[in-house]
This record gives sequence, C-alpha cells and structure tokens, in this order.
Amino acid sequence: MTDIAEAENIYTRAAKYELAKDWNNAFKLYLQAVDAFLRISRTTADPKYRNNAAKALDRAGKIKQFKKLTPLSTDHFSHQPSILKKSSVINNIQIPLAASSPSDSYTSPFNDPDGQPSLPTPEYTWSRPNYPNSSLPLLPSDIIQNIVNDCSVCASIAVCIQHNTRFKSNLLLSSLSSSNDGRYELKVLVNGDFRRIVIDDRLPFDSNNKLVGISTGPKNNLWPSFIEKAYMKLMGGYDFLGSNSAIDLHVLTGWIPEHLDLQSASFERERTWSRIMIAFPRGDCMMTVGTNDKTPLNYHIHSVKLLPSHDYAITDIKETNDERWVTLLDSRLCTPECGQCSGSGSCPRVLNMRWDDICATFEGLYISWNPSLFGSCVTFHGSWQPENAENLSQASTHHLRLNYQKTKDSAHHSHINEINKNGKDSTETEIWILLTRHLCDTRRTNEYIAINVQEDDTVLGDSEHVALKSNYTNSTHLLSRVKTSQFQTQNSGSLSILACYDGQFDQVGFTVTAYAYSSGVMVSWDTRVPPTRYMQKIDGVWTNKTAGGNCTHPTYMVNPQYHLRVHNASTSIDKRPSTSTSTSADKRNKTQVILTTQSTRDISLNVTAVWSQGERISELSQKEVVAHSGPYTYGHARVAAHLAPGDYTVILSTYEPDQMGKFTLKVESPSRFDIKAIPQEDAGMYVKTVRGEWDSTTAVGGLSQHRYHRNPVYQVTIPCASEFGARLQLLSRVPGVSTNLSLFPSSNLQRCTASSGPYSDALSGVDIPKRSISPGKYYLVPSTYHAGVHAQFRIVVYSGVSGTEVVLRS
Repeated sequence: MTDIAEAENIYTRAAKYELAKDWNNAFKLYLQAVDAFLRISRTTADPKYRNNAAKALDRAGKIKQFKKLTPLSTDHFSHQPSILKKSSVINNIQIPLAASSPSDSYTSPFNDPDGQPSLPTPEYTWSRPNYPNSSLPLLPSDIIQNIVNDCSVCASIAVCIQHNTRFKSNLLLSSLSSSNDGRYELKVLVNGDFRRIVIDDRLPFDSNNKLVGISTGPKNNLWPSFIEKAYMKLMGGYDFLGSNSAIDLHVLTGWIPEHLDLQSASFERERTWSRIMIAFPRGDCMMTVGTNDKTPLNYHIHSVKLLPSHDYAITDIKETNDERWVTLLDSRLCTPECGQCSGSGSCPRVLNMRWDDICATFEGLYISWNPSLFGSCVTFHGSWQPENAENLSQASTHHLRLNYQKTKDSAHHSHINEINKNGKDSTETEIWILLTRHLCDTRRTNEYIAINVQEDDTVLGDSEHVALKSNYTNSTHLLSRVKTSQFQTQNSGSLSILACYDGQFDQVGFTVTAYAYSSGVMVSWDTRVPPTRYMQKIDGVWTNKTAGGNCTHPTYMVNPQYHLRVHNASTSIDKRPSTSTSTSADKRNKTQVILTTQSTRDISLNVTAVWSQGERISELSQKEVVAHSGPYTYGHARVAAHLAPGDYTVILSTYEPDQMGKFTLKVESPSRFDIKAIPQEDAGMYVKTVRGEWDSTTAVGGLSQHRYHRNPVYQVTIPCASEFGARLQLLSRVPGVSTNLSLFPSSNLQRCTASSGPYSDALSGVDIPKRSISPGKYYLVPSTYHAGVHAQFRIVVYSGVSGTEVVLRS
C-alpha cells in the first residue's frame, strides 16, 4: 500500500468510527491521518494533502471539544526503572541504588561530600571518636537512647540484636560495610529498592564528649551509632520528626511492616496473640509497642513510668500458668530529675506486662515479618498523577490487577499457614498487599495514602451489613491482608487493587508489593488488562438534601442515583477476542463495567449497582444487588463486575447522613453504555414537611382496630388541579412496626382517594406515588397496623403547584 493510499485508509477508518460514535478510536485515527497527510505534503506541491491534514485535524478537534474521550492507555509496567531512578533523590541528597557502582574518587580520611546531618541544637559538635571501636557482642539492653528523639530506631536496633542473639541472623551488621579510611555504607530498602547510604565516621558529641545519639555504654561498640547516623541522614537529620519501628525495620532490614491499632474496635486481641505466639519464638517476626501523645507524662503501670509517644522493644513473649506475658525494654536512660528513682537515675528499663495490660495501655503494636516466609512475591513501581477533578482535592488513584493461582508443586510449606489458619478452612488463602509511598522530602506531613483491595467479580459481603474501613493515613506504609475464598471452587483468581494518594504534590512515586501468604500459591501482575473503550465521568455533590447515609438509614433513598443502561457488546464495531478465562455462556454474554467514585479523604464512600428499570431505589434489597464496592472506604470506592445488557440503578452513598462534599463518578466499559442522573422523588415539585407522633390518644392502629379516625389527621388543601404525592417515615426505626399513609376526601373518611398500599415496615417508609389530583380539601392519615405504637414520624407532601397547605386537624 502506498503512503497516499494508507493515509486515505486511515481517514476512512476514522470516519467509520465517528459514524459509529466510537469517539476514542475516531479521535486517535484522525490524529494518525493528520500525521500521514503532513508527511506526504512535504514531498509534493499538491495542496490537497495539506488540506486533508487540516480537515482531519478539524474533525479530531470537534470530537475532543464535544465528546468525552477515554484516556489513551499507557504501559505503566515499562516505566518502572525510570520511577526507581527518579526516586533516588531524598531531601535533595542522592541515595543511589545498591546495584549501581560506588564512587571511589574521594580523599582519605573520608569526609562525606553531602555534609553532616542536621543536629537538634548547635551546641553539639562532630568529631571522630577518640576511643577504639569495640567488637564486644551486644545485648538489647546495651542500646541506650540519649538526647535524640529516635526511640523507634533504638527499639528497632534492640530487637534486631535480640534476634541475632537467638537465631544467629546477623541482621543490620550484614548491611553495614566500612573501609579503613572512615567510609561507611549502609544498605537500606527505600523507595522501592535497595539503596546505599554513604557516611563518614564522625559522630555528634556534647560538650562533655558524650555521644548525642545512640551509645552502647561501657562496651563502646560504635556500629549502632553509624547505623543511626546513616538513617538520620536518610530521614533529614537528628532533629527527627519520629517514626515507628515497623517502618524503620522495613528500611533497615526489608522486613514487612504491620501496624495494629490496639485501641481500634476491629483489633482482634486473641487472634493476634495466637499469631505472634507461633511466629515470635521461631524468629518469624520482631515487635515493638508504642504509646501515643495522649499518654500522661506521669503515667505509671505496675510502678513503672511510661512516656508519651515512646517506643518500647519487645524482647520476649511467653505463656505461664494460664498467664500471657510480654517483656518490654525501654532504651532511654532516665535522669535523676525523673522523680521515679529517688534521684538515683536508675529506673528499671525492663518491664514484664500481661498481654491484656499491653492491649489496654499502648496505642500501637508494630510487627515486622520475615519476607522469607512468603513463597511468592511481586513488586510494582508507579507514580500517582493528579486527576485534576474540578474543585476537588488533589487526589490520585492507580489501579492494578493481581492474579494468583495454585502451583503444580505444592511441596513448599512455610510456618505461615499455621500462623494464619488457626483452625480455619485451609482453602482460604491470605494475600498481603503492601503500599509504600516514596520519600522525596521527609519533612512533609500532609500526604496521605490508602489502599482498597477486592476480589474481582465478587460482591464482597452483604450489602445490608454496613462496615467502615480503609481510612487514609499519613504513614509511608500501609498493609492490607486479604483473605480469598476462590480456591474453594477453582485454582486461580484475581484481586483488584486501588492505590490512592491525597496530597499537594504531583508525580509522587509509590511501590505495591504483593506476597502470597500460603504454600503452593503464586502471584503475578496482570499486564494484559486492555484499556476501556468507553468512559464517562460525572461530577456531583452531596448536599444536606442528598447525603442520605448508608442503607440502614431511612434517608438512603435520597442519595445520588443514576440510571445505567449497558448495551449488548455485539453492537460495538471492531470486535476483539475476549481475554476472559471463563468458559461459561453466562459470562460471555456479559460485559465488564467498572464504577469508581472519589471524594475528599474525610468522606467515606460506597458505590452499589442494583438490577432495575432505571428507577430511583428507595429500599436496598440484597437479591437485587449486582455490584457492591464492599465496606465504606474514605475518599474512594471502586467495583468491577460483569453485567448483562440491561438497565441498572447506581447508588452513591456516604457512611453517615449529612456528610456533604463534592464527588466524581467514573464509569468504564469495553461496551457502549448510557448513564444519566435519576431525579429525586420530589424533583420539580413544591415540598412541605410536617412532623407528628402517635401518642396515648392517637396510637389507635389501622382500620381493623375500628378507631382509625382517631389517628393524627392532616387537612391538605389543593388550590388547583396538579400532581400530588406524599411519603411517611418514622424518625427512628422501631422494629416490627408497619405503617400506611392514605388520602381521603374531607367529606368522607370512608372512601380512600389514594393509598401507599399494604402496611409495610420498609426502612424508607411508605409513599403515595405521584398522581393527578383535583383541587379541594383532603384528609391525610398516617397509621400503624397495630394499636399502642408510640412513635414520631414525618410526612413529606409534594405538589405540582404552590399554595398547598398541610395542617393538623384538631
């Protein structure tokens, strides 16, 4: 095919896509046609080809201006090396990859060209120790925290020494290398890969020639001080903002960090003890505990003073005589002014506490897990790009799909199954997902991350059982442990992972690491995920009238709802072979639809799709739910499901009513779809709301009670012919109470003009559907089926004309 014929063919294909309303492919091909015609115009004087290029550019411009296009797909996996390279600069200091060649052009003795880390005050000076570096073996209690507020680092080094003593693991020491000219290198895991931190052998001393940072007392062993210095260089200086030991140990050893909030309602005290009681004696984990900043300065437990915002190393756990004990070590030496040791400065540093006291006293348990426990592991390095939602915070998300499957050789067995199973079904597999935000400036504190992990094509949990999880955190690490159950019916499955960022900065790097926490299971990234051909984004807002809360509230029905119509995949042109591994005819007839909603990080969200005719849903029925994003998650919610062609209602809800703010809803699919907002029940109508109650004189029940006329009766005056509707709701739910709302002519309380139908205990209440009504006076009667029900209610009356009056009849 000649260049001219090829250019004309591209233009013709673009026009066909435009006629088929496939805007994305049409736009892409028109741009290719522009390039092809311009290339031809450079080799000929005929103006026709330049005119054709202008015509193709004009068509592309019109499509871009008037139609919503799907972003062109990007191969994010090919960009990983460049992201790791870009992440080598932290606090304006180059922290090169460990695999790179070190520079050997420096003077002797070595002086760090990056300078020395900053110190808390200018009183301290840098100098080389004037005593030899001892090689005496260390115990955890030899680690002494002095002036620097790096208790988490001290606790981390102490638990590593304890691990080295018990298991000969050589943690930390194997990562530190030195030369005779005072040059030290520490190998650390930071920003997605192992890197080298280079320092010299000078350390900070006070005016009494005592170390400002970590010391080892009379043993004078300096390697902990050099590890501390290298870490302080990485973290921005000895004026350290603080951390926790799980984060520190992830950097220093590569072990997997897990932070458990001991004061959270979701903390599982007994299950956690079972996990650590199996893992800790085997050396599979290291642990510390920490107090929070609300711990009183003079707080004592068992006559030992605890410090606020302080980390304590766990050096042993044991069970004796039906008691569960934890041994803690405080690396900080007290001063004679502490008021606890009668001025001697010799406070006890080792404390034995019961596990129940640990859970009641401390804020966090920080566990570091040995990565060698996991038989399979994969890593992805990415960069968050701002999505630029108008008037929305700078939030970004990145979606990944993780495949997992049983291996043919399942002979490999690790202790991890026993740690995790605790008598549960062995077909249940746990996969760990670790999200790590890359460091650029360690002084930043207003960057937040969250992670949402779900099994693909699974309605997670019961949509009627409401849960809240996945809060944003300003920590650099976030671990999600996901139990999968698909192995009960098949040998493979996949997880949908949404890594989220909320902050003020662009192109923030991150790493997602997935670990298979079971024997005989392999994990891998799905790099074949095709780009969606159709996408539409809708901007909206929750107001005090549309923020109805979750489905346990009667106001759930007022949440933003959308009519989604999924077209048959066979109507699309440019058919592609399915990438699905399913062989069922049912799945082949369906098409994937992805629903993603996003708001600010302080609003908890859920997105649910139900089978419908596109109408507004007042009550959520579990059997009608076809897609559900699971527990409410802060700032974002996502669900992917295969849906049959047809009509659905998509509901966006917040966890609590009156959580107001802007949101975006994004719908993606390889097949055509239409989506539009569903009007509120009273849209375009004049609304009046009255409140009342059934009390000792008016709680007379329904018609069968023969005192129906003693119910509260409201006189409704309709000034002219119009449309009319009304809804009755209980102000607080009373289980088992069924209600009815009926309209009568004022002249005859025996002849019903309109009714909500049979008595119902629906959470959303009962309603008289919108209907035409003649002018005049009517009686509106709310009632309960049974007599003697004392409850408060509200009636919302909506009319097509103004001037409608609703008054309680005396």
